Amino acid sequence: MKRSLILFIMIVFSVVNCAGPNKVGWTKPGFPFHQDEFEKDRKKCIQTLDNSLDSQGFGKALEECLAKKGYKYEAPPEPPSDNEKAKTLETAKTVGKVLLVTDLVAVIVAALAASVVLSALTGH
Repeated sequence: MKRSLILFIMIVFSVVNCAGPNKVGWTKPGFPFHQDEFEKDRKKCIQTLDNSLDSQGFGKALEECLAKKGYKYEAPPEPPSDNEKAKTLETAKTVGKVLLVTDLVAVIVAALAASVVLSALTGH
């Protein structure tokens, strides 16, 4: 009974934490990504940029330069909202209750089957 509940909780935890892509950072679609090549391209972009730009402008210009070289920035996935977390928790509770009831029914059926077998063996 406890094993089923623990297994269910582990499955829900895995699904919630592993769902969706977790790519974060710069990628180069359709090309094997090599960090050293990216660093060289990044340095070239930095050398061509205007140093008088503020940090936001510099970041945007760097992003545009890297995009021209075929790089793409993959943003981190959005964290689940409180509403989604509450729904997942409620679903986990409901499924846990169903598993507990199912295990209880299985124990009752097994006890009934054992009593029938014992009755048949004793002749009563």
